[in-house]
Amino acid sequence: MIRNSSQSGFSLLELIVVVILVGILAIGGGMLIATPIEAYDAQQRRQQLVDQGEMALRQIAADVRRALPNSLRLRTVGTGWALEMVSALDGARYRDQNDDAVPLAGAAEILEFSAGDTDFNLLGTFSNLGAFAAGQRIVIYSTSPATLYQHAVTGSNPGIVTPAGANLTLSASALYPAEQHIEIDNGVTDFQFAQQSPGQRLFVIDSPISYICNPATGRLRRHDSYGFNLVQPTAPGGNSVSVVAQLLGCNMTYVIGTSQRGGILSIEISVGDGSGESANLLHQVHVENVP
Repeated sequence: MIRNSSQSGFSLLELIVVVILVGILAIGGGMLIATPIEAYDAQQRRQQLVDQGEMALRQIAADVRRALPNSLRLRTVGTGWALEMVSALDGARYRDQNDDAVPLAGAAEILEFSAGDTDFNLLGTFSNLGAFAAGQRIVIYSTSPATLYQHAVTGSNPGIVTPAGANLTLSASALYPAEQHIEIDNGVTDFQFAQQSPGQRLFVIDSPISYICNPATGRLRRHDSYGFNLVQPTAPGGNSVSVVAQLLGCNMTYVIGTSQRGGILSIEISVGDGSGESANLLHQVHVENVP
């Protein structure tokens, strides 16, 4: 007996229809998936820009907080700005008289302001400084950037900052081991500090620091290890590093404040990556102005 077998399958037309439907679904699904992927990619680019900007702002803030009181100066440069300050390496209080704890302090321990003086004691010790290095200087009672930079450049004597050529030596006090002793060798003429600090405060400084924000070049750069200038420089030289390399714009304002109330430095920068993504960041820094 011969039996007929029946087989079923896809016709060519059905196969074409299936391929078309699968293609439509793939295109639709791809479009649905592409949008969140693109959004995620854009978010990642924005986050990278924000991270870059925040790192720069934190670095500026750290330098400002360590700066010598009343050393900040700011000027406009094209569509950007230049910010300059003087780095304070350490600070302490100087001895200017006898007290109950140190009743026998003499000329070698007490800082004299009515004439030049070559040595004196600190009321205690520096927090970090163990010895003076070349280029370091002492400042007492800096109340304005104009006076500070003028005295630093001209070597005024009397002045608020020791001259560049003065040699500083730090040692333990021979009379009172709990205090450090400073010697100032200014050559032929002893150096005289111009003003006393109401809080008997002194600071050790080295060189200025500048931040130059230039949207025309797309860079925010940090400069250090250069000399003092009467007029704030816009191209300081010295060591220079790029802090932001994708800069679109920048703005800065400084409310100076007083010695009783600190100033406020407001920094705004805009960064972009060339693909249309950008981020605007604003940061405010409290500026210590007590000299």
